[in-house]
Amino acid sequence: MDATALAAARPAELPAVAAAYGALIAALDGHHDAWAGQTAGRVHGSGWQGRAAELAGAAVDRATGRLQAAWMELTIVQETLRQAAEAFGVAQAALSADPAGALAAAERADAAAAERLAALAAAARDGRALTPAAAMAGLGRLADPREPLNAALRALLPPPGAGPVQVAAWWRGLAPGAREALLQGRPELVGALDGLPARDRDRANRLQLSRLLEHPDVLPGPVREGLRAVAARLAEGDPAGGPLLLLALGAEGQGRAVLSYGDPDTADDVAVYVPGFGTALANAGRGDAERAERIRTAAAGCGGGRTTAAMVWLGYDAPPNEGLSLRSAEVAGDGRARAGAEDLNRFLGGLRAARPGSPAHVTAVGHSYGSLVVGLAARQDGAGMDDVVLVGSPGVGVDRADGLKVGGDHVYVGVAEHDPVGRLPAGTAVAGGMLLGGPAAALAAQAAGPDRLWFGRDPADEGFGAHRFEVAPGDPEHAFASHSAYFDVTPDGPSASLANIGRVVAGHGPETTPAPHR
Repeated sequence: MDATALAAARPAELPAVAAAYGALIAALDGHHDAWAGQTAGRVHGSGWQGRAAELAGAAVDRATGRLQAAWMELTIVQETLRQAAEAFGVAQAALSADPAGALAAAERADAAAAERLAALAAAARDGRALTPAAAMAGLGRLADPREPLNAALRALLPPPGAGPVQVAAWWRGLAPGAREALLQGRPELVGALDGLPARDRDRANRLQLSRLLEHPDVLPGPVREGLRAVAARLAEGDPAGGPLLLLALGAEGQGRAVLSYGDPDTADDVAVYVPGFGTALANAGRGDAERAERIRTAAAGCGGGRTTAAMVWLGYDAPPNEGLSLRSAEVAGDGRARAGAEDLNRFLGGLRAARPGSPAHVTAVGHSYGSLVVGLAARQDGAGMDDVVLVGSPGVGVDRADGLKVGGDHVYVGVAEHDPVGRLPAGTAVAGGMLLGGPAAALAAQAAGPDRLWFGRDPADEGFGAHRFEVAPGDPEHAFASHSAYFDVTPDGPSASLANIGRVVAGHGPETTPAPHR
């Protein structure tokens, strides 16, 4: 293959061929359903017994297996054509920028596609294609990054471990056609790349969301519910008329989602809200999305003509929480927070790398266990935040605010008097997942010291060195309602806590209404 042949190729025609295979797959699916209901189901459900019944049942099962294997083999052909179209399209679009690299990638993709299709044809001729185990193995290899066709496509992507700055430069260097081919062909890859423009990630993640919801039954129940909640939130849009962007999406773990009210690539101020205990994917599409929107509104209310984007960032598996239960095995450790902190910092670095012109003023808002995620992220070199807000915090992994890279003068703390998480001492007695009161808890608190929380020094303590701002005390009869009230609104506007969070996000941290330290 030479440059002339690659430039003259028409990879855009391959998806139509793949779609034709899709029609065959759908038809075969219908035949399988008819066979299962009208033949296989009747034989197995007839009550027929004896040697003849056993032979008939085995024959029916073999036929069922062949139908299933044929479905899988057609699916492999369809996906091979799609993957080849993506690789050829990206290589063709990259031809002018990197002729040698584009040609090499196209040749690898051509050889890999030819090899796979030849193997499929050979298996169809000799009958191996109708063996369920072999077909299942072939289907499983489609996602294997070591497969030659996958490797050919990966060669056109940033190398593993590339940072957001490198990813951003790679994306800008692609021709528009190459970007579009990747976005349409591999939305799960594009949407997850930190360093890409927010609008491109949004398009990719919306496409991936629709694809995931095409086959919801294969997803775990909570993830399926969460994806539907995210889709419903996107359908509602931004009540202020601005963009509502889906900046990240994933079905791994408990599910991942980042929804932003406003475009972080153009906003003057950007707030990244990290929720904590008990946050499921559905929350990111419901209450936590509402909290992000309230933060945006509170910041915008500070005036000055500045624009704000505020998002909920659920990029980690938050520990579970039920009522006053803190499931010690899950909550007592910081493993989830450490993993989340790495991903949060990468995401924030991606926001800065993707943004044209001067950087935005970025505030990380951590609530509950999310404050530990923010605190651990803010300890790292190159943390992509200017201010930090910690509310309802069980500690942030440092004993002084100046241990965070933003500096102690840029750390703001809010804690309700009756929030139990904000008073969770290190060594709190736990039994069966329930916080213990009485002598056991008192002894634990005494041993830990009055200024110690589960994950370090109390951020509201004077010795921590942060700004503490005014928060309503909460209701002593409904302790965990107090833990969730930091983003509330009242008939007169934002609560004291929410108004103070908005001031920090808008760059007016010194104007927060102060509260005495503990």
